[in-house]
Amino acid sequence: MQRKIASFLRSQTIFTLATLSADEPYCATCFYVYDDEAIALVFASDPDTRHMREAISHPRCAGSVYLCTSDVAKIQGVQLLGEVREADERQRQLYFDAFPMARAMRPKIWAFVIDWAKMTDNTLGFGHKISWTR
Repeated sequence: MQRKIASFLRSQTIFTLATLSADEPYCATCFYVYDDEAIALVFASDPDTRHMREAISHPRCAGSVYLCTSDVAKIQGVQLLGEVREADERQRQLYFDAFPMARAMRPKIWAFVIDWAKMTDNTLGFGHKISWTR
């Protein structure tokens, strides 16, 4: 993973997961922790939600992470493509270390394994892009 993209993903905690079913797109926002080892966003979500039913049926998904700012010079964001899988035990621990209060809810933990990322980073110049492919 490009160092600048990984650093940005580490610095944030919310991503949008985009799914598709019957040619109808859907998206949901999820808290995540970045897994450097697997290059994945690890998140909790109930398997019965619409986005997870769709991700389980069609694991190839898209996502985005961005910095919320109204200052155009500070805009940063990453577009992602990857696959949703059940998290392994190491990833579950990573998630609960980041969000210990979630443990009480006994959530199902998932990993959005990133295959491609494109970052827009206006702090490096207007419209500056950085891409990465697994």
